[in-house]
Amino acid sequence: MKDPTNSDLLWGKIHLAEGRLFAATDAFWNRPDIGALLPQFLVQAFLSMRCGFSLMSVARERALSRSNDTVATDLAAYLRVHLEEELGHDQWMLDDILTLGLSEQEVLQAQPCAALVQLVGAQYFWIMHGHPVAVMGYLTLMEGYAPLADQLEEIRLRTGAPATAFRCLKSHAEDDPSHLADLNGTLDRMDLSAAQTRVVGLCAFSAIESLADLFEELTARHMDRAAVRSPREPLYARA
Repeated sequence: MKDPTNSDLLWGKIHLAEGRLFAATDAFWNRPDIGALLPQFLVQAFLSMRCGFSLMSVARERALSRSNDTVATDLAAYLRVHLEEELGHDQWMLDDILTLGLSEQEVLQAQPCAALVQLVGAQYFWIMHGHPVAVMGYLTLMEGYAPLADQLEEIRLRTGAPATAFRCLKSHAEDDPSHLADLNGTLDRMDLSAAQTRVVGLCAFSAIESLADLFEELTARHMDRAAVRSPREPLYARA
């Protein structure tokens, strides 16, 4: 029997933990008021893209600084190509969001969800204090769990949002299968140590938890705003 590859091992770990992420995303996208939640989801996706690009840049710099480290060399080569592929996508997402009527200032000054800070911050920790290959666990989640093109079309129809709001996401949905294949192939070519395999898995687990938290936090934020706009009547009338 053939030994499992690095990507086999990583995906085996991910499948053990993905249930919470599926539950959070299903609850989010199946809300009857998803149209009201969509703009803020897209804003957080924009912030995630912008932060993710910086994160990959830092991981590549750290990889390049590690001499005589073949895993770091392989990682730096992969990230050079992937950074080129992702260049400018945050601006594309911003352009899409603006078609919903939000101003550029609103988007650029938006407060990131605490879960998004947690998602990105954990990756920085492991990249800086573990090994930069840790970023591969994060990238696997981001490439492997994005909405599919048919799911995006269903969301568009349910929300009544213009097709222009989904251009960037639909492009990613079309490209992600090939990107994920490249990512898995790169992982499988790496001569990972036991410690490096562990840290990649830890980053994947961390990303699962933070992404689930992000969808739950977006819902909670929306409900808080709705309560402020339409306060409930008191349970008991005053005498």
